[in-house]
Amino acid sequence: MEDNKNLKFQISNLRLLRVWLKMSSMAAQSQLLTNWAGVMFLVGKVVRFLMFFLFLFIVVGAVGSLVGYNRQQVILFFLIFNLIDITTQFLFRGVYQFRQSVVSGNYDIYLVRPLPSFLVPVFGFMDIQDFITLLPLAFYLGWYLNSGSVTITTINFLVFLLLFANSLVLAFAFHLFVCSICILTTQIDPLVWIYRDLTNMARFPTDIYQKGIQLVLTFTIPVIILITVPAKALLGLLSWQMIVFAFLISGIFLFGSLKFWQYALKRYSSASS
Repeated sequence: MEDNKNLKFQISNLRLLRVWLKMSSMAAQSQLLTNWAGVMFLVGKVVRFLMFFLFLFIVVGAVGSLVGYNRQQVILFFLIFNLIDITTQFLFRGVYQFRQSVVSGNYDIYLVRPLPSFLVPVFGFMDIQDFITLLPLAFYLGWYLNSGSVTITTINFLVFLLLFANSLVLAFAFHLFVCSICILTTQIDPLVWIYRDLTNMARFPTDIYQKGIQLVLTFTIPVIILITVPAKALLGLLSWQMIVFAFLISGIFLFGSLKFWQYALKRYSSASS
């Protein structure tokens, strides 16, 4: 009996993966129809990344260090920020399209399908430009870690991978919360831009901020757990208590977001009501 349950669980996961790949393929095709717009958007993202990287290199190079971190470590924080930020945008870009589905009533179609109710709102759109920028960033980060610029141990790298996965869970929880707010109010952009602005504060090590700001970035939209904690884990600067705390925070946010999502769905007014 237990083997049958495990088999059904595996089949269900594979089915959801196929559905997500199909939606991602359709989204990529629609984006590639406008080649020049996609190219200009991609060039803009690359130029923005390089300009900020140059600014970071000059500033930290001039002062020698930043709150105790040397230039190589500060650059690593910046790379980890971009890795997590671009990955979450790539995976959860569907949130940006969800308001239109709610306002138009098209979300009704997905509620009657045998799929998780949050699949389309959160994962329903994949941005191919994010994926294109993510690949070279990942390769560059791998080269940077192997270049000897910073000292990375195998244990620290494995802990980083676990905390990176934890960051994705936390980002999913927040985006699901935003979708819940959208169902209740039909507004989504203000919360998304607040999230974007706060995460941008983690381009630098968040130790530069006052304790009060650090508390806000830990317990409201937990930017420190999302970005700073994985970067510190890679450098071997985390205690086991902080690692446990990071997983605990993500678990609480995920549980709360799922409960709030169910609450919002019960108050969803479909196009037929």
